[in-house]
Amino acid sequence: MLITQAFSADRSSLEYFRLSIEEIQKGLSFEESISQSRGATGTLTRSEVRKIIKHTKKSLEYSKFVKDDDLDWMDPSLFFKSLSKNYENLFREGLRLKIEAWNEGDPVIGLKANRLLNEWGSYYRKMRKKL
Repeated sequence: MLITQAFSADRSSLEYFRLSIEEIQKGLSFEESISQSRGATGTLTRSEVRKIIKHTKKSLEYSKFVKDDDLDWMDPSLFFKSLSKNYENLFREGLRLKIEAWNEGDPVIGLKANRLLNEWGSYYRKMRKKL
């Protein structure tokens, strides 16, 4: 009976993982559409800033429901599982910093947030090829 439970473990937190990724992609797509329509020198409205922050906060909220054990289960590595660690250190931390940067108007924090989220994107694309 215990063995059956171990193999049929509830992995529902992975749905939140998917939602967190999709939500930040919506925000990034919105940012990209603004950039394409106005170029690099355009000014954002308060409404646009709120929308960017909303997507980022929603992504972070979804991420809080994701269990490290589920990410480790999904990680195809045999010994050195890195998905849960990188999800926390790159993705979640990047989201936290992005929210802080927008709220504080601090471009240095924004650059760090972008670096972390870009590192996460590179890592995750490589990981998905293994899945």
